[in-house]
Amino acid sequence: LIGLFSGLRKGKFFDNINLIIGLIFMSIPIFVIAFIAQYGLGLKLGWFSPTVGAGAPLKDLLLPALVLGVSLYATSMRLTRASVIDTLNQDFVRTAYAKGLSRGRVVPVHVLRNSLIPTVTNTATDFGTLMVGATVTEGIFNVPGVGNVLFNAILKGENVTVVSFVTVMVLVYLGVNLFIDLLYAVLDPRIRYA
Repeated sequence: LIGLFSGLRKGKFFDNINLIIGLIFMSIPIFVIAFIAQYGLGLKLGWFSPTVGAGAPLKDLLLPALVLGVSLYATSMRLTRASVIDTLNQDFVRTAYAKGLSRGRVVPVHVLRNSLIPTVTNTATDFGTLMVGATVTEGIFNVPGVGNVLFNAILKGENVTVVSFVTVMVLVYLGVNLFIDLLYAVLDPRIRYA
């Protein structure tokens, strides 16, 4: 949504601020964001629990989820913004306005729907980044999950565990990419599969 609003308000204050924030988040690795969030928001401010142990309440997972979300936010926002700006200059959007359609109809149906195709493609690649980031984040925040098991197996040199977990993660990644490819037909009816 922020990418959509930035694209619709290209060059305005909201757009410029989001470009700067996105650039900052893109340039910081996920483990640095995790350590800064853990120290600043968890230890210093006390807003979140700095670590998550076994049996911790669900709200303790909020900080690791925010760290993962922030790491993917920047690329998705910037790509959506660029795609919206490109779509706004297309002939079919000008035709929709010329036919008398309102902005409330043109933006969600014509602009957003066509702008989501590159963003959805990027989401498939970001899913791999999310799995790797979850491994690092779960290790840093001590979240008892698949990523933490893989993180500890890498640290201990348990090759069989690492290979088996990575194999399952690759299969999940392939399944998500297949789903994303099938989703193209929903977003753009011009795309047909034989």
